[in-house]
Amino acid sequence: MAGSWIIRWSFNKPTYVPGEQALISFWIENNEDCPIYLSKLELEFDFGTYTLESIAGIVSPRENKFLGNVSLQLPKDVVGRKIFRLKYHMHEYVNNNWIDLGSYSSEKQYFISVYPKPFYKLFLSRGLSMEDRVIGDQIAEMIREWGFETVTVGIEVKVPEEQITEKVKEEIKDSEAVIAIATPRFMDALTGLWRTLEWLHNEVGIAFGLDKPLFILKDKRVSLGGLPSYLAELRQIPVIEFDPYNLDELKLRLSTVMPGFREWVETKRRQEFSEALRKITIGGLAMVGAIAIISGIIGALSSSSKK
Repeated sequence: MAGSWIIRWSFNKPTYVPGEQALISFWIENNEDCPIYLSKLELEFDFGTYTLESIAGIVSPRENKFLGNVSLQLPKDVVGRKIFRLKYHMHEYVNNNWIDLGSYSSEKQYFISVYPKPFYKLFLSRGLSMEDRVIGDQIAEMIREWGFETVTVGIEVKVPEEQITEKVKEEIKDSEAVIAIATPRFMDALTGLWRTLEWLHNEVGIAFGLDKPLFILKDKRVSLGGLPSYLAELRQIPVIEFDPYNLDELKLRLSTVMPGFREWVETKRRQEFSEALRKITIGGLAMVGAIAIISGIIGALSSSSKK
């Protein structure tokens, strides 16, 4: 009977600085009725390979086992999105014999972010209600993985209500970039479309007026309206649509455009970002899916016996 298992891992931070120690925890779940033995686990990065000798062991049938923690010393001269694959060797215990199942390698590529401090300060324009936070907190975490420190008035920065307008202007001015998350707030009775609140219109207007690197993440149910809609139609502001019920798709889209967005922030040139945006606009997720690079501090890999 062919065995199957799931290897899971978790990094201790979403973003690292060059030369830092990255701590990773590993688990393995054995989904079949025979013991399995994992060995020779490697993380193969684009800058070199880490052999994790301590992450190994026998896993009983139907057991979910913690394999341990391992610390990786990141190189001091490595910066950016660092891609890696998992490789390992597996044995299975069948009829009182250990059968060598051979070596396995992840089909998908994963990555961690390595950026020098200080991270870029990014003003994140988003709703503060409970339902907005459910989506916004997840998107904020995705953005932080790209070496940005997110700031939202009302979340990271709190001031009395009468000071909010001035504080928003101050925070946008002090930020290197702005991203706005357009979520539905009320339905237009005439059009039947969801619209977002005026705070997004105002904050986008301030950022555009200050010539900040800027784009909008728009819930696909939302009609922007106002200045953001006008600027989007004139292609003055890039807009990326997302499905609130499929944020993994948004994560893939961001893995395509965020390197170019950082380049825009660093060099004040928008070209790299525009090229990446054009790829997902024209090619859709076919382009992104072909790359199949997954970010995130938590990952999982399912495999089964090839024999």
